[in-house]
Amino acid sequence: MSSNGLTIHPVILSGGLGSRLWPFSRTSLPKQFIEFRQGTTLFGDTVKRVNTPQDTQFTIVCNKAHNFLCVRELLKLGRGASYILEEVGRNTAPAILMAALNATEDDILVIMPADHWIEDSSAFNKIIHTASKIATSENCWVTFGIKPNEPQTGYGYIKATGDGEKRAVVSFTEKPDLKTAASYLAEGNYYWNSGIFVVSGQKCIESFKQHQTELYEIAKECWDNRDISGDEITLRKKYSEKIPAISVDYAILEKEANIAMVPFEGHWSDIGSWDSLSKLIEADKSDGTASDNTVQIDTKNTFIHSSSRTIAAVGVENLIIVDDANATLVVQKGKSEKVKDALEMLKALNIPAAREHNFEYRPWGMFENLLESDICKVKRLTVNPGHHLSLQYHHKRSEHWVVVQGKATVQLEDETLYLEPGQSIDIPLGARHALGNDTYEDIIVIEVQMGSYFGEDDIVRVSDPYNR
Repeated sequence: MSSNGLTIHPVILSGGLGSRLWPFSRTSLPKQFIEFRQGTTLFGDTVKRVNTPQDTQFTIVCNKAHNFLCVRELLKLGRGASYILEEVGRNTAPAILMAALNATEDDILVIMPADHWIEDSSAFNKIIHTASKIATSENCWVTFGIKPNEPQTGYGYIKATGDGEKRAVVSFTEKPDLKTAASYLAEGNYYWNSGIFVVSGQKCIESFKQHQTELYEIAKECWDNRDISGDEITLRKKYSEKIPAISVDYAILEKEANIAMVPFEGHWSDIGSWDSLSKLIEADKSDGTASDNTVQIDTKNTFIHSSSRTIAAVGVENLIIVDDANATLVVQKGKSEKVKDALEMLKALNIPAAREHNFEYRPWGMFENLLESDICKVKRLTVNPGHHLSLQYHHKRSEHWVVVQGKATVQLEDETLYLEPGQSIDIPLGARHALGNDTYEDIIVIEVQMGSYFGEDDIVRVSDPYNR
């Protein structure tokens, strides 16, 4: 996709954790990678949304721990990207600057969060075209303003003047209280701040040099000392943790003299809470998101979302009930902004479910925790075709593997074995071992750990195909 002879360069910011959507969104699997709609993720929808040629290279800025999740989504869609991997997150301003340094000065950057819900892709692409023309002709930043349909307190606001396809930004306002939000709606020239921006690579860098000189210099040092491996660029923690953590709104946009806004009247949500997501899921039930394992009796205005467990609600109203395998949330409608506070309390109590599901995706497949006690832990490992786990050993546990599906390749010290369904093997404490799949279908292995400690930090990797 090009505009006015310049190249559109899509940039996806995927550093958010979606803490207000706990228990579905967690540190190990943030909301942008969850299938709230059957068969698709928010991240995947963001990639598909931009109408660009198939060979267009995206820039993805994400937490290093989530890179394989981004890669998986791009591979599903047959799209290519370069990945800027953060070992420590520094908010949106440094992320956008790094994306600009990764582009050419003439590129038009279309900067999008990975976790938005936008239904009208055609209208979205029309305003990308409009915004790119404005960004080019006026050498300015262009932001997308969402026409509000209710007094929302969960969004920032943009005050703009003018009419037509381009408005002039007067000011940015942080999340208001309900009375102020209602006055914005009545006034008519306020828009929700979408966090979507269009700007040339050259203008972006110039803005940082002008308004954030110190941040630019520190970030440039980090960029100059980046690690490059194929399409992956790692920002080393030694340098990136020196960069101030600041949003692009504070760092740049509030200081720029000329910012344009294009209004978007299509359906948009940053789904920042269960209140907003529940409305979208209820409206989208025809696409297969409705749960068939819940019943409601004498129950009013209640939303129930379950990953697998059967739930019956009797005689309740105005509730949101969200059930996952190892955690359940019950919150009154209108109060879901406070889920983040509950999550912080769970973290303070060091409850694992605050951060982790009972399953976890890995570059090689996934594991699911089936049982955990003081003396043992049982997992189900699914290894995808052609993938291998790292060659590793443990200080505090032995393991016993039973193959239940497929043909597993097992390395134990210097010996390689091939195990069929029903066959098993013991992995002694301290022994070097690796599990692999050299076939064309998933293999499933039940792993029983015995010992004094079962944490993932008791993995000593001798070699690793994923460079962890």
